[in-house]
Amino acid sequence: MKVEFSSETYKQVLETIIPFHKFLNLKVLELKEGYLKIEVPFNDVLVGDPRIERWHGGVIATIMDAAGGGAALTFLKNPNDKISTLDMRIDYLKSGGPKAIVAEGWVIRKGSSTSHVKMKAYHAEAPNVVLAEATAVMDLRFTTK
Repeated sequence: MKVEFSSETYKQVLETIIPFHKFLNLKVLELKEGYLKIEVPFNDVLVGDPRIERWHGGVIATIMDAAGGGAALTFLKNPNDKISTLDMRIDYLKSGGPKAIVAEGWVIRKGSSTSHVKMKAYHAEAPNVVLAEATAVMDLRFTTK
């Protein structure tokens, strides 16, 4: 049985099938091969410092990992294909305030078994004020069945 992957399939995987993404209320804003733009609304349980109501850095890293992994996910064609993050380096440039975070991920190189991706995170109303940027290597495992 051949399963056809579409933007809607990838969107469903990213928003509802991955439990932590569902917990974060992650929403896909734009998706095309090798690129993903997502948004996660602010939630008090995701705060790192309650004194100043700022996003936890680990949550920002998770959102960026989702954006980069989701961009690489678009190259998977079989339900048995797998993807995982091998390495990720993140630079935090500005703390995230109590507003939704948008993250973009795009594949800069796709190899036979890995993809190299770049990501950035920002608030929707200030896309030129980058909160964090990252690079990552994603492991791609393609199946033939």
